[in-house]
Amino acid sequence: PTNDRIAFCCTFAPTAPSPAMGNACCTNDASAANETKDKQLTSDAVKIMQAEEVVDATVKGADTKAVAKPAATFTIKLVKVPGLRLGVDVDLTDGICLVVDKVNPGLVEEWNKKNPDKVVQAGDKILSVNGTQGNAQQMTEVCKAEDTLEMLVQRE
Repeated sequence: PTNDRIAFCCTFAPTAPSPAMGNACCTNDASAANETKDKQLTSDAVKIMQAEEVVDATVKGADTKAVAKPAATFTIKLVKVPGLRLGVDVDLTDGICLVVDKVNPGLVEEWNKKNPDKVVQAGDKILSVNGTQGNAQQMTEVCKAEDTLEMLVQRE
């Protein structure tokens, strides 16, 4: 049905008054009414085509991923072991949280192996360490000083 409307729109061409008739319209009221009806149908067909183009463009440009989920947060608990590093490279530049750049061999990697539903990965944000939050530098100091670390991690 859509293609029929498009074909109608593309093939409709109103006729100009005949020069042999002195450029005067020689139509009666019935043909004038038909011409008005044809113009309205053409106008309606153009509107339908435009609407279909918008829908088509929207579908083609639609993101096939799921709608963005809100950030998920989870807590991890690490207990330091002599000779085993924390095993995470973090970025402090935002000053508020620790952004995980890379997970290396160490406590975080061991946590990930034992807790596949709460894996810490690059891009995650550590929002707090043992209750310290809002200051990335202070959180790194807590990580160095404390033997047990409870971290609130956020994934966007």
